[in-house]
Amino acid sequence: MLLVRSVSGPAQVKGGSKITYIATSFNMSDPPKSELKKINWLVKAGSKTIKRAKNIGQIFEFKIPKDLVGKEIIIMPYRRTATQVVSVISNIVEELDTSPRSNKIIFLTRDQWKANSKYPRRGTIVDPIVRTKVFIHHTVIIDDDNTINEWETIEEVKKQMKVLQTIRKNDLGADVPYSIVAFCMANGDLVLGEGRGVNRSGAHTSGHNTKALGISFQGNFEKPSLPKHFHSQLVMLGKWLRNLREKEGFVNLGNERPWGREVFAHSDVKPTACPGEYIHKSLDKIRYL
Repeated sequence: MLLVRSVSGPAQVKGGSKITYIATSFNMSDPPKSELKKINWLVKAGSKTIKRAKNIGQIFEFKIPKDLVGKEIIIMPYRRTATQVVSVISNIVEELDTSPRSNKIIFLTRDQWKANSKYPRRGTIVDPIVRTKVFIHHTVIIDDDNTINEWETIEEVKKQMKVLQTIRKNDLGADVPYSIVAFCMANGDLVLGEGRGVNRSGAHTSGHNTKALGISFQGNFEKPSLPKHFHSQLVMLGKWLRNLREKEGFVNLGNERPWGREVFAHSDVKPTACPGEYIHKSLDKIRYL
């Protein structure tokens, strides 16, 4: 049976307007149309059911009730049972806020993404002054929808961080091998998931795991579906690194760097496609010195 894995829709909607929500990924790579037609939809505001629609399909158009202005609704596509694990939340407003948005960095600690305590944090403590360089990678794990290198929700990020904790268990050990994992969010935010952390040795770049921070972008950047805010997110990462250097004791970070850039690509020291050509050509946007 077809199962829905993710859904997309706007975070802010105007009361009285008609909004489209789309089920974006499934447990099948190419589900038959007959299965897609059986997708149901549930809309709730708090504990109150606003609308239940049977056999609507992958795309759901819903007119937002004006009397819900100031509240939020949760929209859930499903086959058998609706669940908030697969949902999108829309805040209902009287008028849409069209002012420019200031995107932000969201840092998720291991406690916040709920690292499995069965697998203790690996690596040894490293003094910040030892760090002299930054390596950029990509995980080659894509978002299973039309925007393969872009992520929609914090819950997705937490789930993927847990996957990374054991994905290289046999060769790199049962922990995230990178210092930090970067997720380019669809709304323009940049989420940084704490892997081994900036104060521990990693398992990301052979021969450079003590002196270097290893930052990996979640996705496959050999493929050309770039996040729509990608360049601004690279700039944001540079600002975060500058804060480490200037305010967090990483005073030597950047003392080693490649010609023309402030960060290394994994491929600078190993014959590999990592971090992917679509990151590689934009690495000069990460500036922190």
